[in-house]
Amino acid sequence: MKEWDEKAFVGGHPVLDFINTVEDVDKSRTISRIARWPEFCAWANASTMFNSEQLNGLKDLAKQTDTSVILQRLHRLRELQYQALARIAAGEGGQEAELTELEVAIRQALQRSHLQAAEAGYLWQPDLNHEDWVSDLLLLSLEHLLRSGQLARLKQCGRCSWLFLNKGRGKGRRWCDMSTCGNRAKLESFRNKEH
Repeated sequence: MKEWDEKAFVGGHPVLDFINTVEDVDKSRTISRIARWPEFCAWANASTMFNSEQLNGLKDLAKQTDTSVILQRLHRLRELQYQALARIAAGEGGQEAELTELEVAIRQALQRSHLQAAEAGYLWQPDLNHEDWVSDLLLLSLEHLLRSGQLARLKQCGRCSWLFLNKGRGKGRRWCDMSTCGNRAKLESFRNKEH
């Protein structure tokens, strides 16, 4: 099973950490770190997105339904969210097809959700009795990011496809993580200068 340490949660927002659940040293996004249900559950447990009731709901889902179907939906949703946010990070935001499709899905998720008191106000929570509640939770997290006023800080790693919120001053971060992509890029640049 995959390990989920702090290097897996560099996005600065839970939905970005979900989008970043791929093994990626280039821009290919070909290897999912949540290819199996136990891997997704381990990620959910390590993330800040799921509360304890929802984590228990993930266990119940595994007993009640074919989790491979849920994972297919989650993978498709992840890539749809990635495409929309990567365009925004590149300054190509607008009403592209991906964002329009996500808007429809977010509206449906909101219709199936309820407000729940939280420390800093209220949060939308999915209906755990609905079969698509996991997707709804991920859509609600995306909706939160889109309204947060933080999209101007949205960046994509210069080496891989991971997205993150640049919370530094000025241009700030160019890499998802300096110890991985940043060091690889510097080493590559050094090698190119030698030749």
